[in-house]
Amino acid sequence: MLSTQPAETQPPSNPPDPPSRPPHPSYSPFHPIPGLSNFRDIGGWPTTRPHTSIRTGILFRGSDTNRITPAGISKLHDLGIETDFDLRSAQQIEKTGGYREMEGIERRWTPVFVEGEYTEEKARRRYELYASEGVEGIVKAFVEILTAGAEMFRTVLRHLLATVPAPGFENPVPALFMHCTTGNNRTGVFISLLLLLLGVPVESVVEEYALSEEGLAPTRHVNVERLLKKGAFEKYGPEKAREKCERMVGARPESMRALIAEVEKKWGGAEGYFRGIVGLKQEEIEGLKNVLIVTDDGPR
Repeated sequence: MLSTQPAETQPPSNPPDPPSRPPHPSYSPFHPIPGLSNFRDIGGWPTTRPHTSIRTGILFRGSDTNRITPAGISKLHDLGIETDFDLRSAQQIEKTGGYREMEGIERRWTPVFVEGEYTEEKARRRYELYASEGVEGIVKAFVEILTAGAEMFRTVLRHLLATVPAPGFENPVPALFMHCTTGNNRTGVFISLLLLLLGVPVESVVEEYALSEEGLAPTRHVNVERLLKKGAFEKYGPEKAREKCERMVGARPESMRALIAEVEKKWGGAEGYFRGIVGLKQEEIEGLKNVLIVTDDGPR
């Protein structure tokens, strides 16, 4: 039956409820930071050496800080974070409106890819690799990240060695935050290789990497819509394009297992990568182990 009310006084229909989103994880190793997603401590994982684990409160990982709130910045201060390593390219930062200055936290711009390596054409090619259905494509992208980002990784780790004292130091320890855009691909592969170097078992490294599935779940729709608006995968049609975007902002365990196998094949394992590609000296590798591995009853 037609309404008897004029159009201008027609009561609005109730809009459909928005789809429910999972909350940001609040369990260890995650830390809820207002305005920041996928943020967690890389420490706490046991190593293959009995009664040892990765030191907590030193190195944190997550997504970009563009939407972080003043309360979120305060929480980063509470965690002792003094340095923010931004792995994004110049083009990515420009397209998102710049970067966020956080008082009391030094931002260090250490891009994985130099400007010429992040053109629109090359970015789309990487998108295809990230979003491929099997693991061959994403492993190829991950190896490219590890190779292109060697200088960045060397800078971060040498900064850590120069600023973080050995376990047992009683005063507040200056912590580091390392992030790309969503914190799953570029940040994810570097953290995984570091944990392997420190002796974390393969399956634990895979588990840590896959935590990004839960860390990004609350904001995945935002990242997917951002990619779709950029025209990513539009040639595949709306449904397939969305599926590929969802895969891009995921963290499949099989992808990390395949990467670890490739690192073993290509460089003889994590230590071969750090010596041969990153360029760390053996004493620096030992220094990282001394700083980042703790035992049940004190320093390593």
